[in-house]
Amino acid sequence: MVITLLAVTPVLRAADRERVREVGRNFICICGCNQILPDCNHLGCPSSTPLMTEVAALIDSGMSEEEIIAAFSEKYGYTVLSSPPASGFNLLAYLLPVLALAIGVAVAVYVARTWKSTSVAHAGPSPEAVDTSKYGRVEEELKKFTPED
Repeated sequence: MVITLLAVTPVLRAADRERVREVGRNFICICGCNQILPDCNHLGCPSSTPLMTEVAALIDSGMSEEEIIAAFSEKYGYTVLSSPPASGFNLLAYLLPVLALAIGVAVAVYVARTWKSTSVAHAGPSPEAVDTSKYGRVEEELKKFTPED
């Protein structure tokens, strides 16, 4: 039994570390680097290790991911969150890119249609509208023409 416990413990700890990293991805390091908390690469960062330890302690205490996010945002403010909550004024962060894309597509379609209709209007007369009665005269003039060397 002890051997089984010793064999399983590293696997369980690895899973716990992965869970801590997963939950930690919801936060930004507060040292000023603006990197995701588990990915902070500052040498001797004074913030990332204590925050990751705090995340691990909250997970060990049985808190869910949502409760941990709520606790961190209460303690450090919304600036610690890696993505804004989808409510209230912060909802604009999710809606504006979609709205901008839709407006951009609408403008592109409008401009393309305008250019197409403008180019058709200025393309010149259709082949049916060309007067073919003068072709004979042009042919006679070309026969009389002798190029100069």
